[in-house]
Amino acid sequence: MPKSIAEVALCVDFHVRSRIVTVDTIKLMLAFSPWIAFWIISSGHSMLRLQVGICVAAVLVAVMGLTKLHRGAILWAGVLFFAFALVSVAWQRDMWVIHHLGVLASGTLFVSTLFSVFIGRPFTEDYAREHVPAELWDSPAFIRGCYTVTTAWGFIFLVNTMVNLAKLYHPETSEWYYQGMEFGFVILGIAFTTIYSRRARRKRLG
Repeated sequence: MPKSIAEVALCVDFHVRSRIVTVDTIKLMLAFSPWIAFWIISSGHSMLRLQVGICVAAVLVAVMGLTKLHRGAILWAGVLFFAFALVSVAWQRDMWVIHHLGVLASGTLFVSTLFSVFIGRPFTEDYAREHVPAELWDSPAFIRGCYTVTTAWGFIFLVNTMVNLAKLYHPETSEWYYQGMEFGFVILGIAFTTIYSRRARRKRLG
């Protein structure tokens, strides 16, 4: 029996809502792998470790950009920051930049995230589109989900920038304490992204 217009409209609305954005947590974290590698390798007060960390991260950004594993605002943030770090730290050994590198790194991520929201293209959208048909990319549910996850990460990057600022003014506090806070907030972001994605999948299946 043919469906009425109201029934068809209801089915379309349900289809759109059930396709609310899901973000592959693993792929999203893969996008941050150059930054994570940089943070892990360069931890401590060794100039050599810092230079190696920057070089490894720069190579990862280049490889992931060429293979399209890395894209959007986070890709360009990595390109700009690690190109700058290669010149100012690995080559010139600028002590002011080295001293403020943590603030510059987290600040770059925060600004790039804020910029992606400002221009109407939240960075998580590039990853979420892999899970959603093209005809739903303009749906309110999809767009709202991208802004929600991106805003959460922007808040995390802002907090980590403030943590690095605190490190400059309170150097007597253990380095591990600050690093623990930074990684803790990143883990919080992963948890939020995972929970949000699972809820979206349940809505899709329900």
